[in-house]
Amino acid sequence: RHCPKVCANNTGARHVRLPQSLLLSEGKKETNMNASVKESSAAAELQAILDNQRRAFRAEGPVALATRIDRIDRCIALLVDHKEAICDAVNNDFGCRSKYVTLMTDVMNSVGSLKFVKKNLKKWMKPEKRSPFIPMNFLGATARVHYQPKGVVGIMTPWNVPVNMIFSPLADVLGAGNRAMVKPSEYTPHTAAIMHSLFAQYFEESEITVVPGGPEVGAAFSALPLDHL
Repeated sequence: RHCPKVCANNTGARHVRLPQSLLLSEGKKETNMNASVKESSAAAELQAILDNQRRAFRAEGPVALATRIDRIDRCIALLVDHKEAICDAVNNDFGCRSKYVTLMTDVMNSVGSLKFVKKNLKKWMKPEKRSPFIPMNFLGATARVHYQPKGVVGIMTPWNVPVNMIFSPLADVLGAGNRAMVKPSEYTPHTAAIMHSLFAQYFEESEITVVPGGPEVGAAFSALPLDHL
């Protein structure tokens, strides 16, 4: 049980000094309220992006091989054309990251993943034969598996290899014919900012969108009704 303390100033006026526990409680409530408002705002913006991508995905229909390769090629061009700026951004986040380390672990690995998917994509897209079930196999039936994209895929990335952790899964996402929303780690804000800027130059928002932000954005992002996360 806490009782407010009363103190007097030089003018004789009396002030109530609230207990520290009550002040902390009120401050915590205000912080939680602000976080809730930010998360609600982020959720609305992210849902609008998701709706836009999903409409575009459905309108496009079956995603052609040429379209998938074009998106992969644009990712490769993004990395190669801006490798120096990407290295600078990663160094600004880490404070001591050699550009040669970033080129090797982030840029080269990312390009390698994208080229690997591009090389095998035509083969992966072919339907695969399966043995039909009884009694259909007695009636001359054939069965095949046709691989189809899921729709809009979310990618949440860690901070330690901030570029490759975007492009390594993105290579598979694009190869499979999906669209993507990417939430980079808030612990690498410079990298997140340059990825947001570069993807906006190379892709329509309805294809790939990078959404930087703090924990409230991450919470809203992970709660989205994505087709895959």
